[in-house]
Amino acid sequence: MKLKKLLKNWKNKSRITKTFVWFAAILLLLVILTTLPNIHTAFGFERAQVILAQSSTCRRARTGDPRDPSLANIPYLISPRHTLLLTNKPKLRWNSALGVKQYTASLVKGDKTIWQTTLDQHEIIYPGEPKLEAGAEYLLIIKADNGKSSQDEEASQQWFRFLPTAEVGIVKATLNNKQLTDKNKALASAYIYSGFGLKAEAIDTLEKIKDSGIKKAVLYKKLAELYWETGVYLEAEINYLQAVKLAIAARDIPEQAQISAALGELYVEIGDEKEAIKWFNQARDSHKTLGNTQRIKELDAEIEELKSSL
Repeated sequence: MKLKKLLKNWKNKSRITKTFVWFAAILLLLVILTTLPNIHTAFGFERAQVILAQSSTCRRARTGDPRDPSLANIPYLISPRHTLLLTNKPKLRWNSALGVKQYTASLVKGDKTIWQTTLDQHEIIYPGEPKLEAGAEYLLIIKADNGKSSQDEEASQQWFRFLPTAEVGIVKATLNNKQLTDKNKALASAYIYSGFGLKAEAIDTLEKIKDSGIKKAVLYKKLAELYWETGVYLEAEINYLQAVKLAIAARDIPEQAQISAALGELYVEIGDEKEAIKWFNQARDSHKTLGNTQRIKELDAEIEELKSSL
């Protein structure tokens, strides 16, 4: 009877309360993990194992085949796209289109342009005015002086939204946990951002870590996953390829297996069956070394299916 009463009380709690309890539990687990000795090291310090609910975002907000020459002329969006935002002054980034000297960036809400600027670079920090409204949907449109626009790419999910006010406090409280050390806070924050659907912030955080000179497969792999989720296939491919190189250099067979399989899936998504077969075979070889017979069977089935479609 007590159990039934507890379950009934839990069901009656508000969504915000449930969210807070959930992330408080996750944060406690994070603290425990980061204090344990001999945790797998990444980036030269303890790797924060943040276990967060994965976004259910469909991987269809795509920029197309990253090696398609026609895409070089399009200023397609890199960030923010298909994401929630925590900051009111996000970094706006797009592809440096071939031969383009000037871009016009327009921020659109509904059918109204609320901000616009012209510049000769392919990124800018949004000035924060007009302020982004919580829950409102925005679209960044980039027009290049070659007549091409970010609207020319094959993508259905370019929007972004500002995080609802009630959830902002929860995210900030999680990020400001005093028990997280400076060494692992940057990486942990990227995973926390990702868990809240703040993919743009997660990407920006990981890009800063990468720019600091740190080269670890896990970093590039996570960046690739986030770019894939937001539909920027070119950046996903670049980071996956770098990740697998680093995993090979580190002789990390399990990481090689995971990244190779992910590359195979990426090429299936963009319709390049030959490249997909190549990477599935590499993943298979890694799993053979690991003795993972079940995964070998699964990869064999995928390879045969792809071969039959050629």
